[in-house]
Amino acid sequence: MSVTIGPDLELIQQPRSAELGDYDWFDIEQAGTQVGKTRCRIEPGQFTVFSIMVYPEFEGHGYARAVIDHFKREHAVIIADRVRFTARAFWLKVGFVPESIDRYVWRRG
Repeated sequence: MSVTIGPDLELIQQPRSAELGDYDWFDIEQAGTQVGKTRCRIEPGQFTVFSIMVYPEFEGHGYARAVIDHFKREHAVIIADRVRFTARAFWLKVGFVPESIDRYVWRRG
């Protein structure tokens, strides 16, 4: 499944498989070039982001923010789980609130 989330920016969901584990993976593509990926788990009533990675040569273009903004339009509650110390500022900047040292949450409204 592919979803357009910005000008020439797409999220492409990879099918779940044993090799990818019990996660939902999305490739982030800009004009047909993969610029990153995100590892999530989509469950009834809960959406959890475990990692969002933009490759170093594509950082600073707002791709991670665009992905999170898309997820916010689709889900009422988003959990950022296992947040690294170096990523805390990003999660705060996009409106998440810390629940514990490595778990941040965003709720619509």
